[in-house]
Amino acid sequence: MKNWKKGIALVVAAGLLTIAGAATALAASKTRLDTVSELYWGDDGTTANWEKADDAYQYEVRLYCNESQVESIKTKKDSFDMEKKMTKEGDYTFKVRALAKSNSKEFTDGYWSEESEETYVSEDFADMIKNGGSTSQLQNGGPGKKEDGQATEEKEASGLIQAKWIQEAGTGRWWYQNADGSYPKGGWWQDPANGTWYFFDDQGYMQTGWIDWNGNRYYCTASGAMAVGEYTIDGAQYRFDASGALQQ
Repeated sequence: MKNWKKGIALVVAAGLLTIAGAATALAASKTRLDTVSELYWGDDGTTANWEKADDAYQYEVRLYCNESQVESIKTKKDSFDMEKKMTKEGDYTFKVRALAKSNSKEFTDGYWSEESEETYVSEDFADMIKNGGSTSQLQNGGPGKKEDGQATEEKEASGLIQAKWIQEAGTGRWWYQNADGSYPKGGWWQDPANGTWYFFDDQGYMQTGWIDWNGNRYYCTASGAMAVGEYTIDGAQYRFDASGALQQ
């Protein structure tokens, strides 16, 4: 009887070893997905972005605050807005790895990427997020609205403010946010990125069409860029000098 039981045990053990060996061989034959690279925070300071990995089914993203893990998220996109996860003051980073389908016979999960650069979130900003606020509240100082000094300081401290063009939701109007939270208004402004001139009204909205300014007439195209040289407008030919002034 003992020998019979021992025989069964040996057969079961051999079977398990065979299964384990087959699983190991199958895993070894799979191709590991590429390590995700090009990690960066978006202009809003809260959206994690990365470069897509070939053949990845989805991504696992780990968010850290002051080197401690805050959250682990899975997404099929190559970006994820972490705003609602940033409820503590500190330096936030993230890392990503590409995941294969669970039943994939060809690929296995990639290695974890290096951590991203840090983005700082202040205590006040974190409290605002914790209480149901959002980064959109930090743009209340936009065109037509009085800039709140505390809000500006908060944006600068949190690292969530960037110099950029912003299209206002609802109206579709454009304005430009400087790195210090201010915005051009009531005159001409030159874009530091490309040297193009734009005109903003007293509320800070970019203007298009004809502009009468200091005794001269100018024209801003549909993109807002000041016209220079020869332009056809409503079927008529016009010429503007190097300063943009209409020539008679």
